[in-house]
Amino acid sequence: MASHGSPFWQASLFFLAVLFIIWELWAGWRRGVVRGGIHFFAFVLSGVVGFLAGQVAAAVVERLVPGFGLMAGLLLGSFLTLALLALTLILGAILFKRTGQQPSAMLRFVFGLGGSFFGLLTAMFILWGGISIIRSFGAIAESSVSGPAEVPAIAKGLVTLKESLELGAPGEVVKTVDAVPPQTYELIVRVGRLIHDQDAMTRLLDFPGVQEIMANPRMAALVNDPEVATAAERRDLFTLIRNPKMIAAATDPELSKLLMNLDLQKALDYALPPAQTSPTPESRQ
Repeated sequence: MASHGSPFWQASLFFLAVLFIIWELWAGWRRGVVRGGIHFFAFVLSGVVGFLAGQVAAAVVERLVPGFGLMAGLLLGSFLTLALLALTLILGAILFKRTGQQPSAMLRFVFGLGGSFFGLLTAMFILWGGISIIRSFGAIAESSVSGPAEVPAIAKGLVTLKESLELGAPGEVVKTVDAVPPQTYELIVRVGRLIHDQDAMTRLLDFPGVQEIMANPRMAALVNDPEVATAAERRDLFTLIRNPKMIAAATDPELSKLLMNLDLQKALDYALPPAQTSPTPESRQ
């Protein structure tokens, strides 16, 4: 697949990052060292709590409703992150004074300098998380862009931002500092391609480990349930979660063991084999 990366967009992203750092330095000076420290730790704490909660939610929902785990994790993680962040920032603003509210010039200088330090830390932390967000959403969009059907402009834009961020030597630095392992992005892209490729889905069902899962009585009952099929087609998560057969499958220890033991990478290799290139006239001779 041809690269959608652009040096212009890479330079634009880095320029916006520099502007954001300058803004946070100035905003940190105005907040002061106490508010600035609370501001920084609020972002860190809310980000960590949201990430962990999203991971747990994704794992639980994926067992209940395969294919919906990632979305559920993103929604719950984002909600908890924003709620905890807003609460902490509001409390900090109510309880502590800004730099300009300090009584002496020396105290204002110390407060402002400390606030700028925490502003810098806040900017670096947000940019660090922003790298993972851009690359994650770009990886999700990349699977749809690679398909034959027409794709929305927003999906192409996300892929352009991701691949622009990864260009050249600066892109290698971005990949190095990214907290998300590169295998995760590859997995996201491959699962997305699997969803858009009916032949690949058929091959996946022929994989021995998947066949063993599908042969489980709980899974067979789900597959043959018209209510589950209709709810899944409509993406009606509430109906799926309430379905007794879905609950029975999610709490079945034997089925859970089969799912945990499935080698997803091998299953994807089986369903999405490398493209076979046609032999050239020279190679036939």
